[in-house]
Amino acid sequence: FSNLTAIPDQWARLQSTCGRDRVDLLYNASRWRNSSLGGAGQVGCMISEDRPFIVQAFERIDTATEGSSDALDGVVVIGAHFPHPSRFNESLSDDLVLPLRLALQTVIEASATSEVVLIADTNEFTGTSSDLIKICLGPPGNTTRSSSLEQTCCFDNGFPTWGAYDRIIA
Repeated sequence: FSNLTAIPDQWARLQSTCGRDRVDLLYNASRWRNSSLGGAGQVGCMISEDRPFIVQAFERIDTATEGSSDALDGVVVIGAHFPHPSRFNESLSDDLVLPLRLALQTVIEASATSEVVLIADTNEFTGTSSDLIKICLGPPGNTTRSSSLEQTCCFDNGFPTWGAYDRIIA
């Protein structure tokens, strides 16, 4: 279950739906705005009528950090629900990630933004590193930062040690 209540007015939502599956990406609209450049926002399905994604370039509108060397002017954010691997020992096959990879490349080229953050239910096993997921998606940069691999699942399946599905990767 998920219940979002009393969301402050400055928060906005982007949404992508494929079949019965939906992805919502919430962001602070007082600090970020969707890039207005053509191609800087993409939505789609990773497989036919299933597993939605959002790829959106954002521009900073918060001037509190203006001039700071730590200020981030723009970022591409991905919200996605990845397909399940076709086999236990085979994941991230090209046919499963290609639509997302192409959308990401389109947004990066349109926005000229190289900073990318993935927030997703990757449906990947604990043995699949966040580095590998990043490599398969193809964003720029050689350094990967990631949330710790915790046992998570959208269903209460006892959260086995082999399941580290939900991740944040930059």
